[in-house]
Amino acid sequence: MNSKTPKRIISIILILLILSCCASTSNPRISNFYDNNEPNDVSKKMLRNISAANQKKDFKIIFFSDSSNKTKKFLEGTRTSFFFQKSLNNNKKEISFKKISPSSLCKEVDSLSFKIIIFSDDDLNVDASCLNDFNSNLLLVYLNSNKIYLTNNFVSLDNQNYFEELFLDRIFENDDYLFISKNIDEIEKLVTNFEDNNSYYDTNAFLLIDGTNDFENEIAKVFDIKNSEKRKNNLQRLINKDLKFISRSRKDVKKVIVSSSSDIANRIIPAFKYNLLFDLEIYNLPNHYDVWKETSAPSDLEGTFGLEYPILVNKINLGSKDFFSYSPESKINYSLGFDLINFLNYGNGYFGLLGEYNYKENEVKISPINISFEEGNLIQNLN
Repeated sequence: MNSKTPKRIISIILILLILSCCASTSNPRISNFYDNNEPNDVSKKMLRNISAANQKKDFKIIFFSDSSNKTKKFLEGTRTSFFFQKSLNNNKKEISFKKISPSSLCKEVDSLSFKIIIFSDDDLNVDASCLNDFNSNLLLVYLNSNKIYLTNNFVSLDNQNYFEELFLDRIFENDDYLFISKNIDEIEKLVTNFEDNNSYYDTNAFLLIDGTNDFENEIAKVFDIKNSEKRKNNLQRLINKDLKFISRSRKDVKKVIVSSSSDIANRIIPAFKYNLLFDLEIYNLPNHYDVWKETSAPSDLEGTFGLEYPILVNKINLGSKDFFSYSPESKINYSLGFDLINFLNYGNGYFGLLGEYNYKENEVKISPINISFEEGNLIQNLN
């Protein structure tokens, strides 16, 4: 063999790699992905995983009604994801969407394509007697809180358990916590976690709120600030001096866990500051910050930390011009639709808009990222 032949082969390979790289970066989907923002480790990992999730399957998306906003946004994310991949790799895989009646499900699941069946809030009386016959080629998506057919592979945002990490971090170990939630189901889920961990819990450590609450007064009541203020005034009269602090009476609470929404979190966290409760450790569960909202400011959550979905703290360009205006909940449902298409092609360990996806038995588990708010900055950390 001519001694120059290996060198020539290596040169050709290098040229092809360079051309391939240039072709990828010239793709507008890739080149505009970061939306003129400085990429970070989280957004870089998202792009790497999205780009690597080559289409291997034909998909059939089955739904019973598209009247709910959850379903509409999920379907939009699914379409965007599939055609995002089409723009990266000109494959011949196909996707179809079919709206059916609840009684005709079993007639639709016998195709060779991978089927994603969507259940939303208004889906009732679905005949699902045949689903177990297609378990290996099927994923059920629950956009509602009712999970009926759990023997199949399924995913549910409501079913994600983010308390597991709190127990691993021993947040509840010393009974010095207060759990605040806008959802009674989250309180019930936490109680179940206590029981599963054979741990004691105090029902007085749970506070249920809603979006109409006067959070300043609500927090003042919980921490008995008014009685503390009364004692301060009595002390001022006694010593004839102004005191520049409020001593809170509830020393038993050192940690606060908040499960709400970004609309509530940016109001309830400042309520602690309003009541001069600066010595608390405040932990937020996902959907507490939305960087896409013009009114969002890291200073609103200064000194707090917790879990968050990557899409809510990274502005990236997915090709949907109206995405910025969606509510956080709509962004999350859209992102679930976008991610599942890629996850089903990529497999366990896929890192997408909501975090890392893995099967745990027959359920799809989603792991968000860790974030904190320090000195006016939002800090993101891959797990």
